[in-house]
Amino acid sequence: MAHSSVMAAAHAPNTVGEPSVRAYRLHQPRRALLAAAELLLAIALAVLAVWLWRTGVVTDTLPAPAGQEPREVSRYLGNRLALSAGSGCLAGVLLLDAIRQWILGTRVDSGIEPEYGPVAPGRPN
Repeated sequence: MAHSSVMAAAHAPNTVGEPSVRAYRLHQPRRALLAAAELLLAIALAVLAVWLWRTGVVTDTLPAPAGQEPREVSRYLGNRLALSAGSGCLAGVLLLDAIRQWILGTRVDSGIEPEYGPVAPGRPN
């Protein structure tokens, strides 16, 4: 049988006059700073992805016998191409999260406090 404290609610519902738990989560300006940091990191990862991709393809020129043109051979370095793809994907995920953090950090709170907390009185949990 489960312990009685495990069965209890995570937090008690708010009463009249107390700000809701949700009100504290909106409009946190530090999220905008986090979004700026994530944006800079995403840009750095995108630059790294382009550099790794360009250095992942190496062209060598082989000497040719007399009377023939030299041959060019392209070699693909799999580790650099894989790192390029990985850093590009990570840059995309960071960009999406930076957009989300920016929206959450700059969203203006309506200033209207709910009369009741997350659970209105008289309603079951």
